[in-house]
Amino acid sequence: MLATRRLLLVSLPVAALVAACVSETVFPGDMTIGTFDFHAQANWARTDCKADGGDFNRLVDGGFDFSGTFSRDSTDAGVWFTIEGFSRKATFDAPAQRYTTVHRAAAQLVSCGEGCEGAQLDETMSVVVLSDSQDRAIASRCGNMPDGGMPDGSVPGPTANGYDAERACGELRVTFLPGKSAQCKCTVSCTAVYGLEGKRRFNGGQ
Repeated sequence: MLATRRLLLVSLPVAALVAACVSETVFPGDMTIGTFDFHAQANWARTDCKADGGDFNRLVDGGFDFSGTFSRDSTDAGVWFTIEGFSRKATFDAPAQRYTTVHRAAAQLVSCGEGCEGAQLDETMSVVVLSDSQDRAIASRCGNMPDGGMPDGSVPGPTANGYDAERACGELRVTFLPGKSAQCKCTVSCTAVYGLEGKRRFNGGQ
């Protein structure tokens, strides 16, 4: 599991700042959609990073877990995804109930060698957020999502008891972009794709 958590710190660059102490998080915007506990599982049919050695041998286990919070601003349509107290911009497609966040950061991989410059990780996380009734319609399993449509049920939205959002289903794509300096030993780009399933966490009022 330690290996998978190291991979998480690589594949979610903003999470590399987890060493900072955050006593209480204030989420951007005026509407908190919810905090979700995610499990990420490698999708081998769509992954072309080799798992038999090097930096990407961390792919070969039961996946990894992380948590994050979606929030929005009802005035200017701002959208954010916050992980470990650090927020990144996101987008929201209302008809599709889909949240997407894109992030690029410098990659520090052992296989690139010392002195390598320019290596990067390009990450895209995209999930559909479901209401409680939609979640019950798929028996609380993302694998039961209907093809090309949404499950039966009410659309997620604010209620007297908070925002009606129960589950998030989607994927995380992490593309490695090789370094550009002469010292770089990492020369081939590859993409790792993970299926994501997130369960809403309700403690702490989220």
